Amino acid sequence: MLENKNILIMGFGVTGKATLKFLKGFPCKIYIFDSNKDLQKLNVDEDFIIFKEEDLEKIDLIVKSPGIYPFHELLVKAREKNIEIISDIELSYRNLKTNNVVAVTGTNGKTTTTTIIGDILKRKAKTFVVGNIGRGILEITEEANKDDYIVIEASSFQLEDTKSFKPHIALLTYVTSDHLDWHKTTQNYIDAKFKIFANQDGDDFAILNYENKELAQNYNLKGKKYYFSMNKISEKGAYVENGKIYFNDGENIEEILEIRDIKIPGEHNIKNIMASIIATKLLNIDTDIIRKSIISFTGVEHRIEFVREIQGVKYYNDSKGTNPDSTEVAVAAMDGDVILIAGGYDKGANFDELIEKSKDKLKTVILFGQTAEKFSDSCKKSEVEFYIVKDLNKAVELANKLAVKGEDVLLSPACASWDMYSDYEARGRHFKDLIRELV
Repeated sequence: MLENKNILIMGFGVTGKATLKFLKGFPCKIYIFDSNKDLQKLNVDEDFIIFKEEDLEKIDLIVKSPGIYPFHELLVKAREKNIEIISDIELSYRNLKTNNVVAVTGTNGKTTTTTIIGDILKRKAKTFVVGNIGRGILEITEEANKDDYIVIEASSFQLEDTKSFKPHIALLTYVTSDHLDWHKTTQNYIDAKFKIFANQDGDDFAILNYENKELAQNYNLKGKKYYFSMNKISEKGAYVENGKIYFNDGENIEEILEIRDIKIPGEHNIKNIMASIIATKLLNIDTDIIRKSIISFTGVEHRIEFVREIQGVKYYNDSKGTNPDSTEVAVAAMDGDVILIAGGYDKGANFDELIEKSKDKLKTVILFGQTAEKFSDSCKKSEVEFYIVKDLNKAVELANKLAVKGEDVLLSPACASWDMYSDYEARGRHFKDLIRELV
């Protein structure tokens, strides 16, 4: 597949570097393009050619990093020449030795769900948790053996550029709208998410939120369908009844655990757990193992992460809340009135619905970053008090002054971090440092 090919790596960040290391084992010629780096000064062991525009005529395959804009001029020209463009997930899949692949995507919830599934499977066999969390998938492609499990958190950017990718279990937490600055339309974004199911057949499994059941009918899914729901359903899958989660395999209904035993807050996390239960039950994991893993799970960093309580005020880091739906869920998960710290890079989202639906829980909103003015317009429409500050330092300082006992201060930006931080993790770490410095 890769022998004697001319391959262009677009983007030389984490994914690009992993791609170069992976490809060094194949007899192919590698070109690299990255307009943001001085490729002549790179300190890497692998051989490569710095791509020039005229080289496009020679290229057989492009491996695109997720951070490269899908309508980049070079990609447009490549499509005109019918050059195949794939993601790291696709490249890895074509070279994997194992079929035990679980892939998770969704507008929100994918990191938590991927982490839970990975923790459960690690209790039975060697498991690699890869994608947007943990290691990159190309780092483990040669290492993973036939009987190992691979759990992938897959973004819409990565799925967009898949062709033959066929996870044995594909899971969609739920899909609304996000990344419109990249996908242009909500429909394009939804189409990208549903590509996770595109190549499945009757031997595979498709796990969906029951709320997306009708939407899924538009995509003619071939995998065996299982659903999760907060209400009792007759379909195969998982549901909640009388404070307990049940699993229905179509023949038997089994009680898995009680909701009160779950340590991570919010209805959305109950759904993430149900999705994880379905995936691992379909892989024949013992219920006791599943239950023990879920009961011990305390959440992932940067997702409604409790940081500290000061004089009765609780501070939460939800820096991974990078879209309005995610932030709405985080606000709903809080116990007290909320001082929301939000704002950041503009992905083209609208904040009206977030503020309107959350206004009864919001004491005030503190805004910073590129979207502050746009966000404030939504606050004005719903008559929610707001402040605009220069940066996160000032936001924390103001929140600390405004908060009183019984209230929650929540960083959940509803935006990406790229206007002020390298990623949401850097933003979340900065927030936690600021909270720990409060007296």
